[in-house]
Amino acid sequence: MKVALGGTFEPLHEGHKKLIDVAIQLGGKEVMIGITSDEMARLRIRSVLPFRIRAENVRRYVLSKYGFEPSIVKIDSPYGRTLDVDFDYLVVSPETCKMAELINRKRRELGKKEIRIVKVDFLLAEDGKPISSTRIKRGEIDRYGNLI
Repeated sequence: MKVALGGTFEPLHEGHKKLIDVAIQLGGKEVMIGITSDEMARLRIRSVLPFRIRAENVRRYVLSKYGFEPSIVKIDSPYGRTLDVDFDYLVVSPETCKMAELINRKRRELGKKEIRIVKVDFLLAEDGKPISSTRIKRGEIDRYGNLI
């Protein structure tokens, strides 16, 4: 099964790891992880680590937990490679689910089969709110969801 997952992964936190874990459970080594380019990431986030560092952090996580090098690609648009590659699954968070629906709409317009969307619930911090990069950068929580 071919599985796609995309994001900025800055900083790489437990919620991101849950998404990666689900993608690997579905597709094994057939997972393509799209990581936003620096330019695309900076449209949403003012300060972001360079792509190569974010990609390396994801690569190290997968290698240390699963023992293989994941396929990591740079994405320059919200569609990533999903309009070109026939994936079986697209793993998303509640935050990115709407984009997955847009991807499938565009695929239908192009005469392609839809990608099955797998929505993974947010991982909650110790205060019961979602772990997110925004909350980490604000200094509310750490990447594990502990309150600061």
